[in-house]
Parts: sequence; C-alpha cells; structure tokens
Amino acid sequence: MPLKAVTPSVLKNRNFRRLYLAQFASLTATYAIYFASMALVEEITRSSAQMGLMIFSSTLPGLLFGLLAGVVVDRQERVKIMMAANLLRVLVALAFSAAIHFFPRIYLLLTIYLTNFCISALAQFLISAEGATVPRLVGEKKLMAANSLFNISSLVSQGAGLVVLAPLLLKISGAEAVGLVGAILYLAALVIIAPLPRENMTRKPRQGRRLAEIWTELKEGWRFIFSDRLVAWATFQLTLASMLTLMLTTLAPGFVARVLGLEVADAVYMAVPVGMGFGLGIALMGRRGKLLSKERWISLGFIALGLGLAVLPLPRGAGAPSFLLLAMGIFTIGLGLALVTIPAKTILQERPPVGMRGRVISTQLVLGNAASTLPMPLGGGLADLIGIRKVMLILACITLGAAAAGIRQARS
Repeated sequence: MPLKAVTPSVLKNRNFRRLYLAQFASLTATYAIYFASMALVEEITRSSAQMGLMIFSSTLPGLLFGLLAGVVVDRQERVKIMMAANLLRVLVALAFSAAIHFFPRIYLLLTIYLTNFCISALAQFLISAEGATVPRLVGEKKLMAANSLFNISSLVSQGAGLVVLAPLLLKISGAEAVGLVGAILYLAALVIIAPLPRENMTRKPRQGRRLAEIWTELKEGWRFIFSDRLVAWATFQLTLASMLTLMLTTLAPGFVARVLGLEVADAVYMAVPVGMGFGLGIALMGRRGKLLSKERWISLGFIALGLGLAVLPLPRGAGAPSFLLLAMGIFTIGLGLALVTIPAKTILQERPPVGMRGRVISTQLVLGNAASTLPMPLGGGLADLIGIRKVMLILACITLGAAAAGIRQARS
C-alpha cells in the first residue's frame, strides 16, 4: 500500500501524533545543541581529532547505559521514562547555557563534552522507550508508515535544529541562547507526551534478586537477537549506518572549512541535499516497498551510501561544478540512509515479543555506540594525518563491502 494512503490514518491517531510532535521538539533541541557544540569545538581547536573526542562524549554513554536502558524500558512504565528523560534534559540544557555564560573559555571544551555526554545518556532511555511504544500505538500493519513518519520527523528536526535554529541563534546571541531555547523545547516535549495512555510494564523483582534478574533479562535479549537471522542482520546494518553517520558528522566541519574553504556554519547546508535524498527514499519505500524484501532494500541502501561516499572526495575548491558534484554525492547518501534505516528499524520492532522490544532496540543502540566510540577519535586523527578525502574513500569501500555481504545473505 502506498505510503500516502497509509500515512493519513496513522496521523489521525491522536496518541501517535503526540509522540511524533514530542520527538520532533526533543530532536530539534538536541541537534541545535549538538551543532552549537561542534561550532565551538572547531572554532577553539580547528582539529578533527578534537571533534572526534566530542563525538566520543556522545557515543560513550551508549556503552555505559544502553543495555541497562533496555531492561528499564521493558520493566517500567514507558511514558514516565520519556517524561523523566526530557525533564533531565531541560536541566542539562540550562546548565550548558549557564556554563557558557559564566565559565572562562579554558573550561569550555569540558562543558561541551559533559553536556553531550548527559544528553546522550538520557537518549538511551528515551529512544528505547519511543521505539517500544510505537507498535503499541499504531499496530504492526502500520509500523512501516509510522517509522517513515518518524524518519521524516528526524529529518525535519535536523533541518530545524542544524540549518535554522542553531546558526541563527549563534549569529544573534551565541551558544548560550541555543541552550536556553533547547531547554524550552525539551520542556515542550515533556508536556506533549504527558497525556499519553500508560501501560503496565512494571515487574517487581524479589528482594535480593534484582541484579540477577537484570542480568538474566539482558541475556534473553542477546539470545533473541542472535537466534533470529533477520534481527541479527538488521542490528548489524543499523549499527554500521550509525557509525557512518557519526563519522561523517565528525568530518563535516573540517571538510567544509579545510577542503572547501568555507565557514564552519556553512556545513549545515549539506543537510539540504541529504534531506532531499532521504525524502526520496521514504517515498520510494512507501510507493514501491512491496517490490523487494526488506533485506534487499537495505542492500540497495548501502550501495547508494557507498557510491555517495566515493563522490565526496572528488570536488576541488568552492566552484559551481564542485558544488554540483558534492550535492549529488550527499543526495545519494541521504537516499541510502533512508533505504537502510526504515526497513531495518521496522524489523527490530515487529519481530521481537512485546516485552522484549526495549532490550532489542537498546542493544542495537549499544552496538552502534560501541562501533562508533573507537572509530570516532581514530577517524578524526586519521583525517588529520592522511587527509579527509582519503578517509572518505576508506568509508566508501567499507560500505560497498557491507552491501555485497547483504546481497549474499539475502540470497541464502
């Protein structure tokens, strides 16, 4: 069924609309703070290695809290978890703004790292709770359409936070204002999701057995993932896509400033062709999604990603031909990301039992952070050593290799 035919019925669901709007507000704030952090790091250090450390501060919490988040989400009431996460994010955003205003510049990098660490730690609980809640609100038949809308929300929120909100506030009032507006948006997300219907997910462990039961539940989640071929491959493919996305985020400011010779703030305009490609991917999945299996769509997505990455090193300077070639490559990357993430996320939501969805989703987040934590600083340092263009070519080869592996697996 075409996406345009399914989407209206999904949006008519009042509870889904609330979750959708709350996600948009929360992500907009996160992307705005994230871009303000990147701009400050590039301005202070002019180093891809330092940018990698900033990304490291965002991926490390996934390793520390990701698996625990899955257990908590499967044991506790998910709406309350989302509300608590947004409330704590309000406090973090206010602290970010206050630190920029009062702290001397020498402590600014530490402030940035701590802010991103805390926001990411809370995201482990929030994302797992959102992903586990969507199937309950819309049903499995409309899950692909709901995931497509969530990806649209993510895309639009990136544009709102990265292209509009953060650059505008940075030019008018500085990073301090980004923190204040981010706090307001997190508070709005909390208010929006507060009326969502509750579900009884609370399980009370016997006294003295809490740690043992948590460990047992963690092992249950891992066993399910590795016992289900589709879930295992979708987990791996989403993990690789997350690593590539974070790696490109790390390299983007330096690529714009040192390769193209533009201002760091101009990096946000790279989101425009990415968004167009991602939108085309969403439309393609909705209108022609039944033509191929989810596994084959994912393989096609990795092919597009690899080709787009291979194009990025080709532009020279800031002329019109270079910009056109760059836009084509970024557009293809956006298309590939859509073809990978939408079907892979749907697999992770529809195949696990209801009481295990939080652990499966959080496990994928942990693996994504684990696959990104070491490559981030190393990738930034490698870019400083051999150049950003060569690192892009290495990423293209890895991605095309993943596409070949996916095609082979789909045929088996």
